[in-house]
Amino acid sequence: DVSGSGNNWAVGYKTYGDQYHEEIIDIVRKSAEQCDCLQSFFIIHSMGGGTGSGVGTKILNLLQNEYPDIYRFVVAVFPSDDDDVITSPYNCILALHELTEKADCVLPIENQALLDIC
Repeated sequence: DVSGSGNNWAVGYKTYGDQYHEEIIDIVRKSAEQCDCLQSFFIIHSMGGGTGSGVGTKILNLLQNEYPDIYRFVVAVFPSDDDDVITSPYNCILALHELTEKADCVLPIENQALLDIC
């Protein structure tokens, strides 16, 4: 539980996403109840690692199921060209599939572009 998803989208999505499903929904529900006029969810997550891509898209799926009429905006941070994680392309493709199905708007950002700003 301490090491994350081991750079594996499936572990993040199925193992941790299912394991923490109720806790995630409970936290979101409590926050949503405090809103006067909930209009959208804004999610920021990485696409290359297992936890960001897997758990991030699982949360997106849960939001679609629990709040189908609320917009879901996603900022997806893609790995840079020199990323040393061998499973990054695999994680990105699986996460992209979920984004195309579940997100209302995706704002892609490349990690290298963020680094170049600094």
